Amino acid sequence: MRKHILCVLIIIGLMLGMVSCAGQTKKTDEASLSKEGSLPESVMKQARKDLKESEEWQKFDQSGAVKFLQVEDTAAASAEGTGALLDGSLGERLIEIKVLPEVSGQFVEWTLKNAGPSPVWVVTTSKSNSVVPIIIQAGEEMNFATDVIDGYCYIVVDNEGGQKTILTVNAKCGDVEAKTTSGGKNMSMTWF
Repeated sequence: MRKHILCVLIIIGLMLGMVSCAGQTKKTDEASLSKEGSLPESVMKQARKDLKESEEWQKFDQSGAVKFLQVEDTAAASAEGTGALLDGSLGERLIEIKVLPEVSGQFVEWTLKNAGPSPVWVVTTSKSNSVVPIIIQAGEEMNFATDVIDGYCYIVVDNEGGQKTILTVNAKCGDVEAKTTSGGKNMSMTWF
């Protein structure tokens, strides 16, 4: 009888351990993304890197082999004095790119156009030779590249001026342009 109870307790312990490990998958993925760039929790919550898309969503996905994981976004501007800092402020937005294995490029070339009226900063990136923060003044365009690691790369952008500042983002890996799920070749971010 004691052996039977002991076996039941061991089985229950193992099951609890497996349930605990299964629940850690998303947290582990977020932790690995966080280690890459020490991203604040508010930015990590925007991550779509390891989310599984439903079949229904996939029917409408026209993005192709290089894909923006985020959709068009609007956000409040960060507080004055925080735009150039990776600090979890309100206006920080994560823009991720997924590159499928059939694409031969080793890095993503980004083109960011700031229509203004206030500056936008690239406050961090996944692995890159670029020094951040990168400021993009109103009316300017900035080009830089980030390495593709395991089919993935990202940037974090921020704005503190608001006033309907619009940033247009284009990207490509090799000869393949990144597309949104609607098939668009750029995405935009607006801060109010």
